Amino acid sequence: MNSGKKFRYSRALVLVAILYSVHAKISPGQLVNNAGANQTDQHSAGPGSTAGQETVPQDAKEFLLSAAHANGLEAPGLKPWHILATFDKFDEDGDNVDSGTYEESWISERQYRVTYTSNSFTQTDVATEAGLYRTGNEKWPPELQTRVRDEFVRPMFRELDLQFAKPERKMRDFGKTQLPCVMLRGTGGNMIVSDNGLAAFCFEPNSLILRYSKGGMAPGTVWDQIGYDKIVRFQNRYVANEIQVMRGGKPYLKLHLKKLESISQPNSADFTAPPTATRIDDKPIVLDNGMLNLDFLVHQELPQYPKSIRPPGGEAVMKYKINKDGRVTEAQFVEGNSQMQKGLEQALRKFVYRPFLVRGEPVEVDVTQKFIYEVH
Repeated sequence: MNSGKKFRYSRALVLVAILYSVHAKISPGQLVNNAGANQTDQHSAGPGSTAGQETVPQDAKEFLLSAAHANGLEAPGLKPWHILATFDKFDEDGDNVDSGTYEESWISERQYRVTYTSNSFTQTDVATEAGLYRTGNEKWPPELQTRVRDEFVRPMFRELDLQFAKPERKMRDFGKTQLPCVMLRGTGGNMIVSDNGLAAFCFEPNSLILRYSKGGMAPGTVWDQIGYDKIVRFQNRYVANEIQVMRGGKPYLKLHLKKLESISQPNSADFTAPPTATRIDDKPIVLDNGMLNLDFLVHQELPQYPKSIRPPGGEAVMKYKINKDGRVTEAQFVEGNSQMQKGLEQALRKFVYRPFLVRGEPVEVDVTQKFIYEVH
């Protein structure tokens, strides 16, 4: 059973808002000439380039949507591309506990090749017109690998859902540097004590260049902070050479862009599934819960449990399905404190997820998750 990431709820809910600083300095105007030794894109910004060449909307929502299309490698109109990046993961003591590479060659949503290599996880996916084929680890990529790809390809994806959040523009201080930011204030009834607990995106002054982001909409990401440095312009999009993810004020991930280039003549061999590969898109989709909550959970409701549950509380495992529209169906109690069952079933049916896409098409997802209710 994959109990995955645990959700914790408490009768005595106290939020302490502390704004941690990103260790990497955020200085304006840090556009570089290339994204590594093999950068060949003709749209790279040269030394002294003006950061803000594009139109910068004044409205917070329009600004956010425009920035989402300007940063990363997931937007309409891109020509085929190839990326190679390295990553290092650190534990709470600052020790490097995992290192690896992420490499992707992309032609379209239905034709790509993605490889993750590390001490803990090695996998290659090849998407063709016939289906999605996998070698190595047959599980779907967990939170670590998913996040590495996200920060380069779709850095504004995780928190960018405006159905349950209201964007607000605000200037924020980063040492001696002040950056324009867009804060996302939740509208779904979740309790927020201060602005420090809100998701936020901050940008190079007078531009759409993403320099800093902060979690807050998804469980477990509220204190995650990401700094984007040494920005390169590639096919009229912005991509960072150096990315640092902080978790709870401590280094969690360091990412480095080794290569970013356009693919002028795709090699058909790169997009042909090897004989040993397994087709996986026709099998039930079971995702790592950490990744699911990081990237796809848009809105959650707090379960209403009976007061008869006494300290210290209880645990319950629920099994449910997320349909192609991102809604929860077939919620089923598996084991644990049966007094939690009714509250969880009612709450889960109000959860909202972004649809999970395979080769550009939404699919159903099976989830098994443990919920913990702490009573003090």
